[in-house]
Amino acid sequence: MKRFILSLGFVVLAAVSVACSSSSGPPASAGPVDPNAPVVVAQNNAFAPTTFDVTADKALTLTLDNKDGVPHNVAIFTDSSASTSISVGEIVTNAKATQQVPALKPGSYFFRCDVHHDMTGTITAS
Repeated sequence: MKRFILSLGFVVLAAVSVACSSSSGPPASAGPVDPNAPVVVAQNNAFAPTTFDVTADKALTLTLDNKDGVPHNVAIFTDSSASTSISVGEIVTNAKATQQVPALKPGSYFFRCDVHHDMTGTITAS
């Protein structure tokens, strides 16, 4: 009988240990969400806004909200020659996509849709 009670005690202890170690809520955030993070909307084969400001020397998350039934992305370049990319977002159709943009030094940067090169804009880091 002592063996049974001792075994039962170990089973209960193991169950409580497992229950206390599991998380029932959402995972902890990697950091605060920036309510001022830029959102670029693609609609009717055009970006809105076509210009926006960001804080220089601070990495950011950019969201593309593609409301079109055709593919778009946001690709950021050092200038309008589009020869040196800084951040290239995923191409999506009728969906949202986020991309991590590294810290930008103060200045102006060119962005475009890699599918529709006439969809362009300017980011100013200051």
